[in-house]
Amino acid sequence: MTLGWKVALLNILRNGRRSLITLAAVVFGCTSLIVFGGFVQSMYDGMRESMIRSQLGHIQIYAEGFDQYGKAEPEKYLISSADLVQISDVIKEQSQALVVAPRLNFNGLLSDGKQSIAITGVGIDAEKEVLLSSAIHIVAGEDLFPEDAAAAHLGEGLLNSLDAEIGDYLTLLASTQDGAINAVDIQIAGVISTGVKELDDRLLRVNLPLAQELLYTSDVTRLVVLLEDTKMTDKVVGDLQRIFQQQGLKLEIKSWWDLAGYYHQVVGLFNGVFGFITVIVLVIVALSISNTMLMAVMERTREIGTIRAMGGTPTQVVGLILLESVFLGIIGSLLGLLVGVLAAKGITYAEWMMPRPPGSTQDYPIRVFVVSEILIKTFVLGFFISLVSSIYPAVKASRIPVVNALRFT
Repeated sequence: MTLGWKVALLNILRNGRRSLITLAAVVFGCTSLIVFGGFVQSMYDGMRESMIRSQLGHIQIYAEGFDQYGKAEPEKYLISSADLVQISDVIKEQSQALVVAPRLNFNGLLSDGKQSIAITGVGIDAEKEVLLSSAIHIVAGEDLFPEDAAAAHLGEGLLNSLDAEIGDYLTLLASTQDGAINAVDIQIAGVISTGVKELDDRLLRVNLPLAQELLYTSDVTRLVVLLEDTKMTDKVVGDLQRIFQQQGLKLEIKSWWDLAGYYHQVVGLFNGVFGFITVIVLVIVALSISNTMLMAVMERTREIGTIRAMGGTPTQVVGLILLESVFLGIIGSLLGLLVGVLAAKGITYAEWMMPRPPGSTQDYPIRVFVVSEILIKTFVLGFFISLVSSIYPAVKASRIPVVNALRFT
């Protein structure tokens, strides 16, 4: 057995050019999978954190029934001010929450005196939203401050639809909790971008007291919770559900995972693309290795015939060629991991910018994560495809008649 390992290594070293071609195919395949897989993973991570820190938070808490009926009759499914204090205290005591922020959602009309545009409004606690909405970019103007009672942030697309600029006053109309119509004056303090064009075309953010005054209520639509780490979400959701039930609080809890429908669609799409590209790369690598090993068998036909004439069995011939593939697969996969990691680091360091995707209003830098799970899978695939690609050439070599092999020129 030891002799077989030595002979396999000597054959690899003896045929340096052919061995380099095989190694290059394995390195190419491994590097491609690492770079593309790391890019997809970075895109998932960036999209997830952007949605969490601009719209969803990690956890959202509603009054019971809001998910089913809240869109039709939102005024009937609000969290009361009394429950708000109790819920906030529970969350702060039972979880490692960074922020617990109330939000009051409403729909209405925004008028500049010449035209009125339908808007999607949200009343926020400006102080708490600094961290919770850190992914929202202020395009122009300044941030909201609690003391600016009439200040408002408009989405970039919404401002462009109006004949107004920063500092101007607009009229905001909405239906109150009783069904009446109310109006307040707001002043444009800044222009924001969430990165989602459809949302920026309708988004209006005001301080929570102003929104409550507009709707004649002291209640809120939801509590949004930002945690220290996204990985904690499932545990915290389970703990809060148990505690709320024990305290008799009739609430609904949704994690970012439940609310991020667009995120799941994108992940499903790119998982399919990544799987398809993986198959193509593996086929290319397999054909390249198989072709190279077939050439090696043809060049060494007389050598194989000599091994058979000296008493070597077909199984030993197959084992010798497969041993060469094992060495080439291990060496090529390790080199592929090294080159792939260096390529990923280099691309990330270069900070090349990706064009903005459809529906987005922001460009973003290309980042390629080095993910241990992808590295392990890539190494296994590189080694496995090297071994499998050599089975046919090895079997073909073992079946060459000894007499024909010795006469081969």
